[in-house]
Amino acid sequence: MSELLIIIILGLVQGASEFLPISSSGHLVLFYNIFGIKENTVFLSVVLHIATLIAVFICYRKTLWYMIRHPFCNTNKKLLVATIPTVILALLLNNLVEKTFGNNFIIIGFLITAILLLISQSINNRHKLTPSKYFLSKSITSSVTNRDMTDLDINYKQAVLIGIAQGLAVFPGISRSGSTIATSLIVGVNKTDAADFSFLLSIPVILGGLLQELIKYFKGNTAIGYSALSISAGCLCAFISGLFCIKLMLKMVKRQNLSWFSFYLALLSLVLVINQYFHFLY
Repeated sequence: MSELLIIIILGLVQGASEFLPISSSGHLVLFYNIFGIKENTVFLSVVLHIATLIAVFICYRKTLWYMIRHPFCNTNKKLLVATIPTVILALLLNNLVEKTFGNNFIIIGFLITAILLLISQSINNRHKLTPSKYFLSKSITSSVTNRDMTDLDINYKQAVLIGIAQGLAVFPGISRSGSTIATSLIVGVNKTDAADFSFLLSIPVILGGLLQELIKYFKGNTAIGYSALSISAGCLCAFISGLFCIKLMLKMVKRQNLSWFSFYLALLSLVLVINQYFHFLY
């Protein structure tokens, strides 16, 4: 299979899995293993994440424009508070994380995400409002751009805990969105604000990851290893599939029972364990 086709597939996988709590990085590692890709996987993952991040920019454009014009609004402050522990943990764990790309750590990561989602769903079921009241109060069926997200119902203590969860989700297989949404629900945030805060929180982290990779590659004068055409095509596919899926995925995360994603991740982990013995995937 050609490099171009492989990276197009990776772009489609990234765009489709970024907005569900199933770990897009874990799925990318899975496909890296299937396709036998071992070099520059972290760089490729970051670049494809940037493509789907553009879809986030478009979807949340009105909120982001307000946040830019009002840098000291409450949402910006909470995002900053949450980002600080994320950055600290990401820097501390960076070397360890790179060693886990391309190996079977994703099985553990998928199971950790599945357990987190089950716990959060169980807690959420005990405290949630009746469906009609919940949907009326949060207008969950409306576009994300039609809802006021300049002051999400999240306090600073909750923001710190969500940031810690995001920092620990740097390992492949541990879903960033799954960890932050699950932690939000565990500490008492409603699903709507949990999902929106999670996706807004991804912006500084992904941009920071890109900056780190660019510095490393330019400083070390290391070859990227992929053609500009392949990377461009992969990013375009990630962007298009991400843009197509984001609103649908946001509604699914907010409306559906998160335990369904847990069952999927548990089943996928079982398949990968069996694969270790029979090697029918890679």
